[in-house]
Amino acid sequence: MDHILRAIEERRARRALSDRPVDRETAETLLRAAHLAPSCANNQPWRLISVDDPEVLSAVKASLTKGNSWAAPAPLIVAVASRVDLDCRIPDGREYYLFGCGLAAMNLMIQATQLGLIAHPIAGFRQRELKPVLGIPEEYAVIALIIVGYPSDDPSRLSEKHLAEETGPRVRRPLDAVVSWNRFDFDDPPPESA
Repeated sequence: MDHILRAIEERRARRALSDRPVDRETAETLLRAAHLAPSCANNQPWRLISVDDPEVLSAVKASLTKGNSWAAPAPLIVAVASRVDLDCRIPDGREYYLFGCGLAAMNLMIQATQLGLIAHPIAGFRQRELKPVLGIPEEYAVIALIIVGYPSDDPSRLSEKHLAEETGPRVRRPLDAVVSWNRFDFDDPPPESA
């Protein structure tokens, strides 16, 4: 099997983290991988704020929602931020900056897996609290935080739900539920009304 596909298959949003530091050279390898992502017109809209200083890490962790308390031991957190005008804006209303930042984040996560690290993206944080901690201007969106660390052999800090997810099989929809050929052919339920 291709080694890239193997790394993609091995990548999981694991939560049992060690507090073992991620050295700067390894962190920079992850950031270089993110930075090599493709983007519309090569705009490179991602702004990656890599946090490893203990005091700043503590303040970032204070912005996490309760469900992400598992991230407490993380020695490295990468904030992915951008603005809509930093990437292509297609006349029919499509804005590419979120897509470009997602590509960069995935490159980082695959590289982390290849290096034996966990890189778990989260949306569970309070952006209003986080932005001042990292000096992020108001006009930027913090799209995600990527929690990075080495795996821990001690999952005792995890909730029962998270422990089951950590040790259970990887669950994916069947490929034909998300892929069709030559025309849209999906039975998705109608969207919920707002």
